[in-house]
Amino acid sequence: MTVNAENDPVVAFLGLGLISGSLAGALKAAHWGGDLIAWGPRAPSLERGLALGLIDRFSLDLESVVAEADVVVIGAPPEATARLLPSVLDLARRSGEPVVTDMASIKGLIVESAVPAYSRFVPGHPIAGSEHSGVQAAIPELFQGREVILTPAADTDASAVRTVERLWEAAGARLTSMSVEDHDAALAASSHMPHMVAFALTAMLSDHHLAPMKHGGGALRDMTRIAASDPLMWRDIALTNRDALLDAMDALAEEHQQLRALIADAKGDALEAFFARCREMRRAHDDILNPLPRQSERAD
Repeated sequence: MTVNAENDPVVAFLGLGLISGSLAGALKAAHWGGDLIAWGPRAPSLERGLALGLIDRFSLDLESVVAEADVVVIGAPPEATARLLPSVLDLARRSGEPVVTDMASIKGLIVESAVPAYSRFVPGHPIAGSEHSGVQAAIPELFQGREVILTPAADTDASAVRTVERLWEAAGARLTSMSVEDHDAALAASSHMPHMVAFALTAMLSDHHLAPMKHGGGALRDMTRIAASDPLMWRDIALTNRDALLDAMDALAEEHQQLRALIADAKGDALEAFFARCREMRRAHDDILNPLPRQSERAD
């Protein structure tokens, strides 16, 4: 999507990694008119982002970056975002009240840390990612056709919400709004638990005496790909969304026990019906789970 460059806001990325770098790259590809600037506690990732053409400039001075921005995008894991957010909101109140948003995959922790309340803070979460990390892994097409969930409060400034929506629309994303509680419960089941399954499966296979990881094909590749994700980020996610994640894992354990019982009792018809139901469920959601292919995934 190409945006109208006239009056595009200056966007500041606080933390420049895979997700924030991909958003910056998407905005560049859409000919975003406002400058894209970045802050981080250390220079190397910022220098890489500049060299890759993802940002226009950077600074290690947080106050100056927030003061220059019309939109501040915090791109950090959940706990780091929660620690940084109060300082960012304080700076925002003293420097022209820019729109502030985040991209953390847990919203309850983030909203709780946004005190005192700031009406131009719009919590967000792009449902996209990669097992790779770092700004060098940025993919400008990452958000094409992907969902971005916003969780604004009832008193959030409507113009701030629209600004954040415009940012993501420029990146090719589709937008959804929901409550903080619904977001964290839904993502525990749809994103966080699948990662736990991938981690557990990889650990089980790694401990197996026949080293089955050496003999895997497409199924094993697909099931374990996300086990290569950032351990620190997933530690944060698992612990900060613990209750909802445990509920999802318990529900999965019940399904697994039912499946195991069908196999143990050799109930072929029931087993086939179970598989058929799952196949239809998956196929019914194919357009959501397999949106338009990213350029990096297309065949030459």
